[in-house]
Amino acid sequence: MSDFEAPTPVRTTTDVEISLWEIMAVLVRRRGMVMVATMLVSVAAGAYAHLQPLTYTTRAAFRPQGSEQGASSQMLALANQFGVNVGGGAGEEASPEFYQELLGSREILTSVSEEPFTVPDVGSVMLKDLLKIEGGSEALRDEQVLEWLGKEAVSVATSRETGTVTISVKTEWPDLSVAIAADLLAEVALFNMDTRQSQAASERVFIETRVADAEEKLDEAEAYLRSFLETNRQWENSPMLIFQHDGLLREVGLRQSVLTTLVQSYEQARIAEVRDTPVITVLQSPFFPVQNDPRRRVFVTLLGAMVGGMIGIILAFLSEAFRRPRNADPARADFDESWNAAVSAIPLLGGRRD
Repeated sequence: MSDFEAPTPVRTTTDVEISLWEIMAVLVRRRGMVMVATMLVSVAAGAYAHLQPLTYTTRAAFRPQGSEQGASSQMLALANQFGVNVGGGAGEEASPEFYQELLGSREILTSVSEEPFTVPDVGSVMLKDLLKIEGGSEALRDEQVLEWLGKEAVSVATSRETGTVTISVKTEWPDLSVAIAADLLAEVALFNMDTRQSQAASERVFIETRVADAEEKLDEAEAYLRSFLETNRQWENSPMLIFQHDGLLREVGLRQSVLTTLVQSYEQARIAEVRDTPVITVLQSPFFPVQNDPRRRVFVTLLGAMVGGMIGIILAFLSEAFRRPRNADPARADFDESWNAAVSAIPLLGGRRD
């Protein structure tokens, strides 16, 4: 047996594994860089949060009423019996999701943006002038106002459990926030009234034609019954004539029932056509926000410190990697060779080396 012992393997720089102590050593050596990056980014984030303008948020909530659908269900069922579809949009209009889409629609926001608002220390002013939107045509300025309303000022949330719709309006002026929220509620109520009256007018026109047709058929049924009675004065003594009489009498009764139902639906449609009562229940009117919205400066500063620390750590490892000699790390030498080859392949940079 030989006394010769194999030498202990020595770790070289080609090992891929990196120990935790090596990482800690880099962070300790580059602690100044990490601290500076953390401080700079956190200070910048805190300053950004502090310089943000004060905003004021108000909220309004309403719930659609579903009772209107029941009022016209009789007419809709009758129309379906005749094979005519007059539309039953009340079900869709009563859903909170419908109102969420409606409040974000271009029609509603345009109506709000075209209204002048009274702001303290400013007076009555249009939104595009209050927001100081400059440059471009009037159409472009109007588009920017709509974008501001839809993306920054107004937000809408719905609740499936309670069926409520909540409108939140956030601006730099508390009076303006309240005014915009109130205008949105008014526009929704106006849209509902116009839509309901328009639908009721269409239903009235449809029922008018059905009433005229029902009256004509009732007259025909009564004429047949009258002719039968005039021709058969002793119909009670004949079983066949009794059967014919009862059939004609049932036909007259059926036509009278249809006409009565149509006349009732016609009167309901006429009433709905001129009805101006709202179909939404306002649960919370817009309130005046006495305090501004929190700017969350502490949270933003801490978040900036976290991001700055991550940036500082990345810079520390990059600085440590480039600080090492080129020949001491085979991986660095391979990277330099690949980089030089890539740079040489570019015609404008060919032959350029660091």
